Amino acid sequence: MSPAVLFAVLLAQACGGLASILSKLALAGFGPWTMVAVRQVLGVCVLYGLSRAGGMQLGPRQPFTRRDWALLLTLSWAGYALPQVLLAHGIALSTGTNGALLSPLEPIGILIGGAIFFRERLTRWRLTAVGLGTAGALLIVVQGGVRPGFGDPVGDALIAAGHLSWAIYTLAAKPLLERHDPGRVSLLSVLLSIPILAGLALGEPIDWARALPALGWVAALAITGSAVGTLSWNYALRSISTGTMAAFIFVQPLIGVVAGHALLSEPLGALALAGAVLILIGVTVEARHAAPPRVPEAEPSSV
Repeated sequence: MSPAVLFAVLLAQACGGLASILSKLALAGFGPWTMVAVRQVLGVCVLYGLSRAGGMQLGPRQPFTRRDWALLLTLSWAGYALPQVLLAHGIALSTGTNGALLSPLEPIGILIGGAIFFRERLTRWRLTAVGLGTAGALLIVVQGGVRPGFGDPVGDALIAAGHLSWAIYTLAAKPLLERHDPGRVSLLSVLLSIPILAGLALGEPIDWARALPALGWVAALAITGSAVGTLSWNYALRSISTGTMAAFIFVQPLIGVVAGHALLSEPLGALALAGAVLILIGVTVEARHAAPPRVPEAEPSSV
C-alpha cells in the first residue's frame, strides 16, 4: 500500500469517527431530516471545489452505462441517504459516542452483503466475525436500556441499522471505481441524494434561534463527512480491497470515543465498551483470514 493510499484510508476513517460526534452537536439546532439535507447541500459544494482543485480525473472519462447508473443510484439512495437518515434519527435519541462505537458494524454488513449479492462463501471465520459483531451490537443496544443516559435502545438500534446500511455504499461503489475516477463518483453520489433528502426535510420545522449556532457543526460535518471523508474513502477503495479497508475501521470508534468525551462529555458504559471490543475482534478475525495467502517463491530449477 502506497503512502498516499494509506493516508487516504486513515483520513477516511478519522472523518468517519468524527461524524457521529459532529452529528450530535448539529442535532442540537436542527431536526434529523433538515440536518442531513443541509449537510449534503454544503458537502456537494465542497466536493465540487475539491474535485476541481485536485484534478481528480485519473484516466479517460468514460460515459456511464445503464449498469453504472443503477449502481450509482443504489449507492446514493440506499448506501448514502438511507444510512445518514437512520444515523441522524438514532443519534438524536442516543449518544454520539455510541454512534462511533457501532461504526465497525459496516464491515460486518459488507460480509453479509457479499454473501447475498456476490455469492461469497461464508466460511466459519466469517460466521464467527458476524456472530461477534452481532453480539457486540446487542450489548451496546442493551446498555441504553440498563442505564438510561448511556444510550437509548431504539436510538442504538437505528444507529446499528445505519452502519450496516453503509455497507451498501462500499459494495456498489467498488465496481464503479474500476471504471470512473473517485472524484466523479463521490460528487454524483452526494448530488443525487439531495432531492430525496430535501423533500423529506420540507415538513420539518426549523427554530432559527437554535439552528444558527449549530450551523457551524453542520458545516464541519459536511466538510469532513460528506466531502473529505467520501473522497478519501473512494480514492483508497479504488486501490485496495474492501476487506483491507474494513481492517482499518477500528480507527473510527477510537476517534469517536475521544471526540465524544472532549466535545460532549459523554459517559462510556461498561457494556457498550465490551460490545465495541467484540465488534472489533470480529472485524479483526475477518481481516486476518481474508488476507490473500502468501505465495512461496519458486525455487530456481536446476539445469
